[in-house]
Amino acid sequence: MRIGQISTLSTSVRREGSDSIETLVWLLSRELTALGHEVTAFACAGSDPCGQLVTTLPGPYGSDGSPGNWQLCEWINLCRAVEQSERFDVLHSHAYLWGLPLQPLSRVPMVHTLHVTPYDDEARLWSLYPRSCITAISSGQWGSHPHLRPAAVIPHAIDVAQFTFRPGPEDYVCFLGRFIPGKGVLQAVEIARRLFLRLLLAGPANDYFRQYVAPLVDGLRVEYVGYLTGAERDRFLGGARALLYPLQAPEPFGLVQVEAMMCGTPVVAMRIGAVPEVIDEGVTGYTAESMEEFAGQVVRSFALDRRRIRARAEERFSARRMAQEYAALYERLVSEGPWGRGSC
Repeated sequence: MRIGQISTLSTSVRREGSDSIETLVWLLSRELTALGHEVTAFACAGSDPCGQLVTTLPGPYGSDGSPGNWQLCEWINLCRAVEQSERFDVLHSHAYLWGLPLQPLSRVPMVHTLHVTPYDDEARLWSLYPRSCITAISSGQWGSHPHLRPAAVIPHAIDVAQFTFRPGPEDYVCFLGRFIPGKGVLQAVEIARRLFLRLLLAGPANDYFRQYVAPLVDGLRVEYVGYLTGAERDRFLGGARALLYPLQAPEPFGLVQVEAMMCGTPVVAMRIGAVPEVIDEGVTGYTAESMEEFAGQVVRSFALDRRRIRARAEERFSARRMAQEYAALYERLVSEGPWGRGSC
């Protein structure tokens, strides 16, 4: 098939150094190409996807001459892809469902994936175009809008080769992510202190970190190691006895859980959002409904088989699996003809 992948433009589409959506587009282009498909990515300059690249802007939002309005950047990229739609059998847009109003102008069917939490406006937009082919990244992603039924649930995936299995961890537990209230970093500190565990924190420092988290960093029980990428991130996750993921607000997926699992590191998380879909209870980690239960689950997680954690993560969250599921959806959609959803 000839497949057009419409990326977001927060960063370029590359194997390393991209934001999460652009990284997923890179992985998807690589795996679809390996499956024998012709893939073209619509993205900003500096991108290096497998297959072909259509450069729509000179850089990410507000850089190298691109508009400073990030929504305008996304709209330019979407319009360019639809302008060239006759080159493809299907277009797959990753740009916040904003491609829905452009469907009548496309010469081929479109698939749309929202990679973040849907709010009321996203639900209203979908309701305006009810026959659209929209995929979800978890069964619970659209749970607040049960009248909207995704064409498929295709979980996120990662590049297995970028994460190293570590059979023996070091003496710490970890927290990795943005420092915002919903991620539960303060709760992670509380749990680690309660259990007398050494906690390492990683993520980009921001105002919330400086005001609320930094005062808790003592260099002994609680340490901050900075913003980690690439090999450093791999070593950090693989060296931990467990990843603490005490979410305070639901998320539609949570990719860092999978990254930890690929290293053999168990995950302990609050049982909200997509967490129960990502963690195999008693295999790759444990979930909890209260902080008291969370503390007990952290201790239990240390006994889990790290080889089994890695094996299950490879089985469920490899990039090849993700690409195969999307390819099957594309083929089903194209076979239906123009362009009612039908069975899609």
